[in-house]
Amino acid sequence: MSYPNYPNQPYQPQPNPSNTLSIVGIVLGCVAFLFCPPLFGIAGIICGAIATSKGERLGKTALGVSIAGLVVGMILGFVVFQGVQGI
Repeated sequence: MSYPNYPNQPYQPQPNPSNTLSIVGIVLGCVAFLFCPPLFGIAGIICGAIATSKGERLGKTALGVSIAGLVVGMILGFVVFQGVQGI
């Protein structure tokens, strides 16, 4: 039996016009550069991953900024901690 009103194409999710989670992820990634990188960096990565899966336009950017914030923030924290200890 054929249904003429239904196309034979698989369902494609439409991109989400909202970028709320992406923007939250970008902000958390930026904050992670200087303040508590494990907390803010991981939260930004989670927001970026959810935004990417929902099809938000800036989702991949949020994911990248959050990963960079986590890594660079941890390195900066290590360097500053070593400088304070005088080693």
